[in-house]
Amino acid sequence: MKKIKTTLFVAILGLVIITSCDLKSSQNNNTSDEKIEIEFIKEGDLSLKNNDSIIKNVEIEIANTESKRQIGLMNRSQMDEDKGMLFVFDEDNSTGFWMKDTRIPLDIIFVGADSTVINVQKNAKPYDRTNYPATAPYRYVLEVNGGSADKWGVEEGITKLNWKLDN
Repeated sequence: MKKIKTTLFVAILGLVIITSCDLKSSQNNNTSDEKIEIEFIKEGDLSLKNNDSIIKNVEIEIANTESKRQIGLMNRSQMDEDKGMLFVFDEDNSTGFWMKDTRIPLDIIFVGADSTVINVQKNAKPYDRTNYPATAPYRYVLEVNGGSADKWGVEEGITKLNWKLDN
């Protein structure tokens, strides 16, 4: 009987130790539901112009690699009015954009190789998996807060973008 009690005690002690280690490990791995938050990093300045008149100056982040373009403005809870992200492609593109894991409404401004706005997807909805297409091949895309394109007077076929990268 004493041997059974000792064996049972050792087994329970082992389970307590394993459970304790497992709890400690999960706490260190941050398995909580906390959301990642990405901060804006200014990489350049962009001007939107209608007929050579500046309608808005915006600080921009650049998404010029496949991985940066895939992440885009995901994991951001807010963005200041004078900020945006410029997606730069090496050649003309026709793939649409979507809002998977994007928390804030955006205006998606499709821009041709000549820097002229092709079309604007206004107020794209957060987390929406709809494929928002351009109406023609584009080389650049500017994402800004939803409603900004109307507020600033962005016009398809008229508004041009001009940007300079920080060194």
